[in-house]
Amino acid sequence: EAKVTRRSRKSREVALETDARRPNSDIARLTSLSAPTVAERIARLRDTGVIKGFTVQIDAARVGLPIHAVIQFRPAKLNDDEAAELVLKLPEVRDCFRVTGEALLIIVVRVADTERLRTVLAYLYKYGETSTSVVLNIEVEQRPIFAPAEPEHL
Repeated sequence: EAKVTRRSRKSREVALETDARRPNSDIARLTSLSAPTVAERIARLRDTGVIKGFTVQIDAARVGLPIHAVIQFRPAKLNDDEAAELVLKLPEVRDCFRVTGEALLIIVVRVADTERLRTVLAYLYKYGETSTSVVLNIEVEQRPIFAPAEPEHL
């Protein structure tokens, strides 16, 4: 029975992650649970913070931001918090990660054109060193946490 429970939990989580708009009745059919039970379990996941929210994914290129770049930033004289505050002032920043290694921050930006990317880099360069990579193709983006693993690749 524990195996069935684990399987239905994983089915529910995969169904939610791949389509947050999926009806509870649909998830109930996948997991062999009742729709009210599915709704209760989803509410519990929300209440405990496992589910952080339900969002819409916007295609940045279709709204005029086709250039996607990853910037490693090593500030010269700013402390960690000051560097993060500086970066958060830039509306082009989609993600910012404090990391170990040579760079302090890994910054993901979306911009309309290379001129705007140069402007962002010039701003950051006033405060430290940058190393930038422009994304050519996205191989995996927002992979679900509970994506099924392919055993032959493990």
